[in-house]
Amino acid sequence: MKFIQIVAGLLLIFSWAGNISPSTLHTYHTSLTRMNYNKEEKLVEVTIQLFTHDLMPTLEKRRKKQIDLGKTPDVDKFIQTYLDENFVLKDKNGELKKLVWVGKEIKADTVFVFVEIPLSKDFGGYSLQNTIFFESFPEQTNLVVARFGAKKADLLFKVGDKFKTIEEKIKEVSIIKAVNAYL
Repeated sequence: MKFIQIVAGLLLIFSWAGNISPSTLHTYHTSLTRMNYNKEEKLVEVTIQLFTHDLMPTLEKRRKKQIDLGKTPDVDKFIQTYLDENFVLKDKNGELKKLVWVGKEIKADTVFVFVEIPLSKDFGGYSLQNTIFFESFPEQTNLVVARFGAKKADLLFKVGDKFKTIEEKIKEVSIIKAVNAYL
């Protein structure tokens, strides 16, 4: 994850300096999602970080017309519909959890999308599928960092991946931490 942050930082520095345009540097396709369980509010707060260079052509292809993230009417609905189909959380019984739109923020060549998912308890044991941009970019990877309380799970999705159980990943992380602590 630090690698992604370093690369993104370098991209911004070079683009601000005017030496290299962001579109020239954008040779990889990735998204970063942070999921945090808010116990008091009984919901998962989700921030999805997407590159504008990936989001725009994907939405335009689906809508068959040009889109301006800041001006196109109903662009938020377009984004939410896309996320409803490609960022899916389900409980142990297979019940899908609804994403509630909070908003978006556009910064340089990045779009931050904010959604919430109401849950009566933490999301351990839930399954997640993140297929954002898989239909557009065969090399797309989606990293999800899920936290609730002191527990954390990192999930990496690549084209072809299906649902991954969050609880299983938490156990794996705990085992690795225990081994590392012992060594």
